[in-house]
Amino acid sequence: MTNSGTPAGGQAPPRRRSKAVRRLVISVLVLLVLLVAADFGAAAVFEHEVSKRAQQQFDLRDHPSVRVGGFSFLAQAVSGEYDLVTIDAKGVPVKDTLRDVDVHADLRGVQAPLSELVGGSLTQVPIREVEGQVRIKAADVNRAIQGNANEVVSAITNLTIDPVSEKAVNTKPAEGEETEEDATEIADQEGTTAGVKLCGTVGIAGQDTELCVFSIVSLVDGGVDIAPKRLELRNGGSDVKLPQQIQAKVLSLFARRLDPGSLPFKVTPTAVTVEPGVLSVKGKAENLVLGR
Repeated sequence: MTNSGTPAGGQAPPRRRSKAVRRLVISVLVLLVLLVAADFGAAAVFEHEVSKRAQQQFDLRDHPSVRVGGFSFLAQAVSGEYDLVTIDAKGVPVKDTLRDVDVHADLRGVQAPLSELVGGSLTQVPIREVEGQVRIKAADVNRAIQGNANEVVSAITNLTIDPVSEKAVNTKPAEGEETEEDATEIADQEGTTAGVKLCGTVGIAGQDTELCVFSIVSLVDGGVDIAPKRLELRNGGSDVKLPQQIQAKVLSLFARRLDPGSLPFKVTPTAVTVEPGVLSVKGKAENLVLGR
């Protein structure tokens, strides 16, 4: 042992070494926390700026929700391009019938230079690709159907929306059987038509009866046309039969055209899809500018 307290061989005591390592770890952790905080803070500023411009672009009453995807916002900000920015606006009214439409947009290749973002001079945001979607919920579909002002359809409650294959829509089941809904037959591909089953509860002869209308929904000029093909009625697990003439009249009451309004950024609608509880219209566009 020398006068300096260092053991022979010149190595530092284990206690000093452990303190140095501990300080280094703490410093690294503090730095990481600061970087994460800066990342979240910068992302919040960016999301707010995009939200303001999206509100103007969509003509919305409230600011939509904006979220930046990717591992690190700051890394994307330095490059000036963001891989994915998601915008969601809920409860958007469209004319008188549709009062609760959801608007969704995925923006890819969003360009926003860091200097303009920090300096507050960001006015226009070029976007490489946009995929837009509007979602029409069951309550709005029910309201549209009740617009026919018929005693039967105006009494329908608990309307549900479910996807079915177009084959199931056009194929009548055997006597006394229900339609078999094979999920594998429901096309996973998006197109301009899709099968849908609309079911609700209605009073017939004083009894609650489940009424299901099997229809084809089609994308026509940006709107959604519902073309009913056949119906099934069940009361307590038993089929209810209606005269063919009355069935045809009931089916005609479900023929409706829904106008979901414009897709985000004036994206051209290209597909209609059916999800549980929702009818969706989707479309894509390239090389757009947010804020123009």
